[in-house]
Amino acid sequence: MPMKRVITSNEGFCRRVAKFFTFDDFMTEDLAKIIHLKMNNQTEGSLLYGFKLDPSCTVDNVENLIKTVTSEKQRIEMNAGLVDRLLVNARENLDLRLSFDCVNTDELLTITLEDLKNRLTLISR
Repeated sequence: MPMKRVITSNEGFCRRVAKFFTFDDFMTEDLAKIIHLKMNNQTEGSLLYGFKLDPSCTVDNVENLIKTVTSEKQRIEMNAGLVDRLLVNARENLDLRLSFDCVNTDELLTITLEDLKNRLTLISR
């Protein structure tokens, strides 16, 4: 809808732009798969470089989490932007969850389903 306002607000816009592309919103399964793609294909400059998802964070579990914690309206408004925000916030939850004396490297770098849930709940408020 915001794009329609831009198009209709300028009379010459349609004359200058001949082609428009309409994209469907991502489904919850798509968003869960994008989360896995991002976590499995990290670049060195990424805020999540070196972090991984706990085995409990299957595509199905993450999809169910997104579906139950967020509204359809939120998913439409944020679309794939939800993914980056969720992952960065989940990493922050991991940081808050760990104690200062934690020495288990695996635990220091593993984002759990609970981390995702805690931060998704904050995003959806």
